[in-house]
Amino acid sequence: MVILPIVHKNHILNVEIRLKNVEKVRSGVKYDDALESDIIINSNKFSESSFNVANDISAEVDFVRSKSLLNKNNSFLITTKVERDSDVYDVYEVSNIPKKVNDNLDKLYSRLLTDIRKKIPKVGNRGKYVSLKKLGIDKTLTSEKIALLQRIIKDHRDQSEWPLLFEEAGIMDVKDTIDFIREFDCVILSETTIPEDNFLDTLKVFGNINTREYKNLNNYYKMAINNTEIFTRLSYVHKLVYGKPLVIVQSNQKPKQLYKRVDEVEKTLDE
Repeated sequence: MVILPIVHKNHILNVEIRLKNVEKVRSGVKYDDALESDIIINSNKFSESSFNVANDISAEVDFVRSKSLLNKNNSFLITTKVERDSDVYDVYEVSNIPKKVNDNLDKLYSRLLTDIRKKIPKVGNRGKYVSLKKLGIDKTLTSEKIALLQRIIKDHRDQSEWPLLFEEAGIMDVKDTIDFIREFDCVILSETTIPEDNFLDTLKVFGNINTREYKNLNNYYKMAINNTEIFTRLSYVHKLVYGKPLVIVQSNQKPKQLYKRVDEVEKTLDE
């Protein structure tokens, strides 16, 4: 799981980021021409490509894009790791990889592809935190660019004019960033929600003895604070462009029940 910690209403939430355009197509299989933990586009395999040894966080996305021109239906397969005490794996199909906006978003998308590759069927995989700031997602969402976007949308009600105006203002990457993020589902893992006060009390205890646990917990909290700021900007821009906030759903609720929650997160930008 790729986990985005954020802070909201005095609670720390752990939000799982998932690809929308992915579907499990086979369970418990093994093919002679397909290894575990691989990406396959037609007959092209990530495991046999130079991208697999590139030691680049965006290697998976780079491989997919390099082979997409040969793949008319713009979809590809991912095999997971094998089941424990077995040699079979699951197979997922991913379609419609978004167009490239920048390297930072590609790094995030690659993390999600890797997450599928590293799944262990019937077990899952270890949660891995993601920092939007470390990935550089915030670099596009500056206050100046968001203000320009807001002014254009306010002054020009005809949406057909927006692309050209965004291009002229040098802020098309802001709109493209939102379109890229729309390829993800964000799901709150309700059972992992932590009251912020309780967390800070625990952090203080470990801080008094300056242990490794304190360093890890403190880094986690700083990551959650930074993620909250960036996610709030993403949600605010999404509402400017599409008239509704980014949807975060809880794992045990229907999407529509969380619209109010996201609206509340957004208000921090308006205040």
